[in-house]
Amino acid sequence: MWLQPTAFVQQTTVISTAVQTPAAFGLSSATFIPNNIPPRTTRNMNHLEMSIQEEALPTEAQHAGFTTAKTLDESSILTLSSTEATTGTSSDGSVTTLASLVGADFDIEKLVQKSLLKQLDVDAPNGGREDTAASSAHFYNKAPIIVGHRGSLYQELENTRAGFVRTAEFGADAAELDVFLLKCGTLVVFHGGGTDENPGDLLDYCGQPGNILDLTYEEALQLKFNPQYDEFGCSSDATLRGSIPTLEEVLLDAKKTGLNIKIELKGEGTVEPSLEVVERLDMVDQCSFSSFDHSRIALLRKLRPDKTKYHTGALFDNRPEDMLEKAQAAGATEIHLRYDTVTPDVIQSIHEAGFGSMVWMRGPIGMKRDCLEKYWDVGNEDESMYDALLRTGVQQMCINQPDVLVHLREKLSALSV
Repeated sequence: MWLQPTAFVQQTTVISTAVQTPAAFGLSSATFIPNNIPPRTTRNMNHLEMSIQEEALPTEAQHAGFTTAKTLDESSILTLSSTEATTGTSSDGSVTTLASLVGADFDIEKLVQKSLLKQLDVDAPNGGREDTAASSAHFYNKAPIIVGHRGSLYQELENTRAGFVRTAEFGADAAELDVFLLKCGTLVVFHGGGTDENPGDLLDYCGQPGNILDLTYEEALQLKFNPQYDEFGCSSDATLRGSIPTLEEVLLDAKKTGLNIKIELKGEGTVEPSLEVVERLDMVDQCSFSSFDHSRIALLRKLRPDKTKYHTGALFDNRPEDMLEKAQAAGATEIHLRYDTVTPDVIQSIHEAGFGSMVWMRGPIGMKRDCLEKYWDVGNEDESMYDALLRTGVQQMCINQPDVLVHLREKLSALSV
């Protein structure tokens, strides 16, 4: 049965600074900096090697964003509540200085300026947020609904049957996928290049010109994915063995595994045929629908007025001021925002208006760029990044590393026992 985020209050816990857990539960800012990592060395970041251009980044960026994935380990947490906080206490009681970890050329102020925590406005109690409910404690969602963005794209090729099965095996609650209607009338699961207004381009994905919409399903099955494309976070072998599935194939797999499916209506003409296959397979309670093109979810709502049964998400890239009005006009039941456009206040306003909430991550290229250029206090979709998002109180997280968040959720559950 589709996991509805209506029991939000039951899924969240107010965490105060009195709780003796990792810094993520109560400190104003945190970064995780491993020992003995020399500056300006080539490192692997989610299977993507740093380029020579990235090698020239300031030490702050390299240490904060491109080291081994950070986890909520108290012994590796360093508090950066201000530019004066240059020491941290490890779980064994020892005091570690910032200079001993990263060298004398590390500039804390640069790290504070390039901060996802600051962007999300999730400073801990007494962090300056005096006029909101989060001024004394944060609503920390310890039990988020975990949605694999295009499956588990660091293990298997995105939007493939193998990737969605892997997502279920990891213990995620759902997977997000993208659908197009081919000229032969077949619904396929595919993302492709291009823009949200003109999606489905084949050049980067498959090394040939054209658009997925110009093909029949038989022709689409002949496509070979480009193993050199950085958007594919999985191995070359996984990329080369990938093929484009039909929506029906994916749904039949999900029916066996119990994985919920969030269907993004990517291409034109996808509303009615997507509804048809979901209803024919008796999977309405296991599926929901979304789109950046709100006319599509508005059409779905017109065809299926029951909001308690047919769940739809209004997708936004840059969050508009009239977000709530736009979602209401489209008949949406959820609002889906890019991960770095939310704050506790924004999430609270969404819930108070009666919508469910979800954040979504960019693909691997976009996330890598964000961590290179904007956010140095967390790793690229590691536990520290996911932890920061949980502090906003968001209910669902559509992410590229569902296994990482499943592990974090298990830790949080164990800590609350």
